[in-house]
Amino acid sequence: MITRSGTALAVASVAVLVAGRVFGLPELYLMGATGLVLVAAAVVQVRRPVPRLDVERVVHPRRVHLGGQSRVELRITNVGQRRAPVLTLHDPVAGTIGARVSLAPLGPDDRQAASYRLPTERRGLVRAGPLQAERTDAFGLARRRFPVAEQTALTVLPAIEPLVGLAAGGGLDDPLAGVAHPVLGSAGDEDFATLRPYVVGDDLRRVHWASTARSGDLLVRQDDPPWQGHLTVLLDAREGRLNHDRFEQAVSAAASLLHAVAARGDRARLVITDGVDTGLVDARAGRDTLLERLALVERHPGERLPEVAADGRSRTGGLVLVTGAPDAADLAALAAHRSRFASVRIVSIADHLAAPAGRAGAPDLVPVPPGGSFAAAWSAALRPAGRS
Repeated sequence: MITRSGTALAVASVAVLVAGRVFGLPELYLMGATGLVLVAAAVVQVRRPVPRLDVERVVHPRRVHLGGQSRVELRITNVGQRRAPVLTLHDPVAGTIGARVSLAPLGPDDRQAASYRLPTERRGLVRAGPLQAERTDAFGLARRRFPVAEQTALTVLPAIEPLVGLAAGGGLDDPLAGVAHPVLGSAGDEDFATLRPYVVGDDLRRVHWASTARSGDLLVRQDDPPWQGHLTVLLDAREGRLNHDRFEQAVSAAASLLHAVAARGDRARLVITDGVDTGLVDARAGRDTLLERLALVERHPGERLPEVAADGRSRTGGLVLVTGAPDAADLAALAAHRSRFASVRIVSIADHLAAPAGRAGAPDLVPVPPGGSFAAAWSAALRPAGRS
């Protein structure tokens, strides 16, 4: 492929040849011909057989929280019998101009290492590649690119804020509550509640094989140990509720809640208005899966909040809706959940919000100013009730 410089030289050479013909100057003929020969020689040089390179590319770590550090390490080996010329490796990275690494000439069996950082300023999947090697001539008139490694990806997880009011204590059926529910048996006793589909991170020993054989799908026993609390986080991803920046803040708040539940050793359930419902899982074992769900969530069209079914018993566990400014329909929907959960809260990321005080069954409100600290707002909301 001819570069811009090569194209410019070729056009200029043709113009000089034309001028030489018009004015009858042999010198101009010579200059124009020389320019065209240089361009042709450059194309021939880069079209030579490509070197045989073995490229090992490692992303470490493959999952990182927003703003963290992740690097790509390259190990290049010349596995051919010819000396590899000077090459430039180009790795396209989504959302950036990509990474470029220059390689010195490599003899047969020679090795070289290089590395570069991946961007982690945006939540989601950062795709890199396919990695390409670029060969150019000495004058930069022509270049040729050829692939040397497949595409890879980095998962940027949401930012986490430590929550004081949720991470300490144990034995609470509701992680948001201030007192423990009575323990009905020894730590080894369990109250069988229901069956649910298998989720990555579940203990395979909990698979109910008889029901799995009948249904054809892996089903897991939803054991309900009275000493283990559980929290359902409902993330509002409906378009129009939150702009981009506030939605990112909402995703971070949901991730912080799930991280805190995992730190307690309790169970968690993530429900998103786009249809995602993980069911109740051991938050500690399924933490990575829950956070990866949040890493990939995007806003979607929608009008109503989904109905969140309880786990089979009434008034157990906690429910937290993370949204913008809830409207009357949202408040009515959450009020109906009062009979299903021990506590219901709204984490509202909005400029101005009137607390739903005075309404029967109204959920508790945790107002978070846009751009403010969710952890501070959470602690402030719990403090008046003596739950900080």
